Amino acid sequence: MAPASTPKFKSLVQLNDYFSDEYTYKQHLTQLRWKGTPVCPRCGCQKSYQFKSGDYKCAGCCKKFSVRLGTIFEDSPIALHKWFIAVYLPTSHKKGVSSCQLAKDLGVTQKTAWFMLHRIRYAVQQKSFNKPVDEVEAVKLSGTIEADETYVGDKEKNKHADRVRKERKGVARKQKPLFST
Repeated sequence: MAPASTPKFKSLVQLNDYFSDEYTYKQHLTQLRWKGTPVCPRCGCQKSYQFKSGDYKCAGCCKKFSVRLGTIFEDSPIALHKWFIAVYLPTSHKKGVSSCQLAKDLGVTQKTAWFMLHRIRYAVQQKSFNKPVDEVEAVKLSGTIEADETYVGDKEKNKHADRVRKERKGVARKQKPLFST
């Protein structure tokens, strides 16, 4: 079981020595998120059953959940030990780490390292490891909203030669203005 206080690591070796296996990472994350008592992220129930894999089943809503659910680690096949190292490396270097360098250090592709860095940067910005909210859901407009017209479609200069239409003005244009209210 992870201690109540959060350990401070001065080197990557200390981080690696502290966590022996994937279960230890999950226990530490459980301690950080829920103070040791798992809480269902769907219904808020504190009574749950733990599987051997470390996942939980809520006694209230009977849904399965893990310590990753609702965090930046959710929907990621990357092991937690790689995530913890990925969090440690950019935060321990003065100028951060590029996605190419992180990919080499973790043994993953550059695309995966880029994905991880973006989630980590989001977590640092929000001061929370909660999962990023879809921007469309996060911004809800209300009250009176004004909008100008816009044209949706390709520009003639970017089209292939056989698709370019003769220059026309006014209502004869293929593009129609789009109004948003």
